[in-house]
Amino acid sequence: MNFHQSSIKHVNRIELNVADIDRQTDFYHNILGLQVLKTAPTQTTLIIGEEDEIVLNKIENGRFAQMTEAGLFHIAILLDDVTDLGALIKHLFQHNIAISGGDHLVSEAIYFSDPEGNGIEVYIDRPADLWHWENEHVNMDTLPLDVSRILADSGNTEWTDMPKNAKIGHLHLKAYDLKASSQFYKQMGFQITSVLPKALFLSEQKYHHHIAINTWQSNQPLRNPEQTYGLTAFNIIDENKKSEVYTTLEGLKLTINE
Repeated sequence: MNFHQSSIKHVNRIELNVADIDRQTDFYHNILGLQVLKTAPTQTTLIIGEEDEIVLNKIENGRFAQMTEAGLFHIAILLDDVTDLGALIKHLFQHNIAISGGDHLVSEAIYFSDPEGNGIEVYIDRPADLWHWENEHVNMDTLPLDVSRILADSGNTEWTDMPKNAKIGHLHLKAYDLKASSQFYKQMGFQITSVLPKALFLSEQKYHHHIAINTWQSNQPLRNPEQTYGLTAFNIIDENKKSEVYTTLEGLKLTINE
């Protein structure tokens, strides 16, 4: 099942405030292989796959958030094929980019950061019929990633560009009030799918998660988000809502259908 089709609400655009737009554009375009959709002196829009977008907004004299502030934990890009994930791992190694990884039972993922410290996850899903559900919650964990098998499965495949079928798989946020934030996203139409210590995962149509929130590091809202580097806004597709604008409890701008 395609858990990111237009009839299922999901994140399809994220916006980052950046200090060095040339360096950030170079990373997302030349390292990750995203195509530049449009560019201006203070804004670059890149496309993930064929539809989803990352927008980089240059701001002057901004600030970097403290670790304890809410905001971005990571952007997650979903790939279709293990060969692409293996090719990306080799590609990141070649560019001396530090990565970590995890087997989450429902998915296999790697983690790294862009030059300004924004967290990125790239992952592949296991078939949905292999996910184990109990009492409306899906079983997830963080186990060692079998990198050797993934690299072997990728063979001689080389990473050149982001695959056309790639997409924003989910968005993982740092919250400061887990209960209040979960209520906010439930009001947006998402359901809780998994509960971990200080973390919640939410989705629609029994995906493992389209949105995640945690308080592992954060205990206060994001201050002055318009002048803070990092995630500042995101858009959710929802066929059942009109275009709307909200401010999330984390302090981020959330648009619907824009």
